[in-house]
Amino acid sequence: MRRFSSTTLRPARAQAGFTLVEVMAAFAIFAVLFGVMLQILSTSISNTRRSGDFTQAALLAQSQLDMIGIEALPEPGRYGGDFGDGGSDDRYRWEMDIEPYFIQDDRGVNYDELPIDLYRVSMTVYWGEGRAERSATFETLRSVDRFYAERQGLQP
Repeated sequence: MRRFSSTTLRPARAQAGFTLVEVMAAFAIFAVLFGVMLQILSTSISNTRRSGDFTQAALLAQSQLDMIGIEALPEPGRYGGDFGDGGSDDRYRWEMDIEPYFIQDDRGVNYDELPIDLYRVSMTVYWGEGRAERSATFETLRSVDRFYAERQGLQP
């Protein structure tokens, strides 16, 4: 008895491979998935940049707020400026409001006798231009020694 290999029994017309319809369907699926991946990547890059801009604004605001009460005593009012020093900070600008802060308390404590004054400081940092302009607001309280000037001999 003679044995034949399975390849010799196979009909000659059967071919291995993909049809044109299968290739086109696979390409269409690939194109859709590739488009979705590009959209996800674009959104991720945009969110990373936005997060970096906000972080930079927070750092700049913190440095500006930290100087209140150090260089000079805070004066109530509205101030503004930019962080420009010729570097990448030129696109950030700020507005700051300083106002006296009064504690609302029902316990009957006389806060006017304390040797400190409190100021509420609100700073808004802006960056970007036109419709893409963004902003972040930061608030803090600053305490100031009410008698500092007298102790230093700055006032008669």
